[in-house]
Amino acid sequence: MSKRNPVLDVFRGMAVVLMMIVDAVPDFEAVYPTLTHAPWEGIHAADAAFPAFVFAMGASAVFSWSGRIRGPWPEFLWMLFLRSGRLFVLGVLFNAVSDAVPMIVRSEFGVGPFWDAFVSHGRVFGVLQRLALAYALGMVIAKAVKTESGVFVSAALLLLCSSAGYHCYAPDAPFDKIGNISRAVDLLVPGAAHAYQGYGLPFDPEGLYGTLSSTASMLLGLLAGHVLREHDGEWEKGMILAFGGAALLAAGQYWSRHDLVGKPLWTSPFALFNAGADMLAMAALGWILFSLPFLSVLFRPFSAFGRNPLLFYLATNFGLIVLWALPSPEAGTPMYVWLYQRTVMGLGGMAFGAALHTVLWCVLWWPLAEWLYRRGIVIKL
Repeated sequence: MSKRNPVLDVFRGMAVVLMMIVDAVPDFEAVYPTLTHAPWEGIHAADAAFPAFVFAMGASAVFSWSGRIRGPWPEFLWMLFLRSGRLFVLGVLFNAVSDAVPMIVRSEFGVGPFWDAFVSHGRVFGVLQRLALAYALGMVIAKAVKTESGVFVSAALLLLCSSAGYHCYAPDAPFDKIGNISRAVDLLVPGAAHAYQGYGLPFDPEGLYGTLSSTASMLLGLLAGHVLREHDGEWEKGMILAFGGAALLAAGQYWSRHDLVGKPLWTSPFALFNAGADMLAMAALGWILFSLPFLSVLFRPFSAFGRNPLLFYLATNFGLIVLWALPSPEAGTPMYVWLYQRTVMGLGGMAFGAALHTVLWCVLWWPLAEWLYRRGIVIKL
């Protein structure tokens, strides 16, 4: 517990709560547009959730890996393999469960048919898999370069390589929805049948190529973690983070003149915009929590969720999968939508009611988060 940083706990909790809210939207046509992902280009609030979590993952590594990163390579790589491999496998299993639950509810589940279906077109990548790959690559780079300046240069080089790949692969339309390099890599690994199909064509927003720029996001979070851990005084920490955040936003603005800004491809300016905003948010949280401690009670729920973020991400998503699959008393309506229609739908307007439903979904999980927080229980996944 001594390694925990209150600012980081709150920030990580805010990131995972926003991820929970985005996943819990009951009606994507009625809710505020900012709570849905931008279709291809642009940044909505929903698009900031996952990058913020990747950023927080990098910052957390400074506290949890400070001893191992200075240790011998074999031990470091083995521990990193166990951590990242566990996350990746857990993500693949979660994809499998997501496919299995509706089949079980419809009484169509059979081990043989399910296995055949998963092998033929089961999705390989996903949120946890992206976290695992970015974490593994980022930690190897951090150990290899050793210094903060080396980490910054490495992040910049990853962003440059990511951007260059798009422009070299398709100079005339580098960020075209069909002909971009990220999708081309998806068609090779894991293949069209095992990629996400939600865009109307095989393309995975958590695919392999995007690991380059998302690792840069992780490394920039690592730099923020160094500021939180190694500098004295909340005012000094806040000033360094605020200056760094403003610089990253300026760099993102300049880069956006040449590259598209969008989450599906996790483009370089998208990574810079989010990392800059994350640093500014950390600076503001530090000043608030330590300069105005009486306001800390407002952030207590986020601290609770921030202690076990992956647990609540998985648990809430599994709950949603079940509720979306279960039939309701009204034929053809999923149980989750049926509950929404009979509680807050239309309250204060359709958009507000849908947003309120997502917040209430998070509130339902808060008692468990608080119980774990009070007992100091941290479940590492």
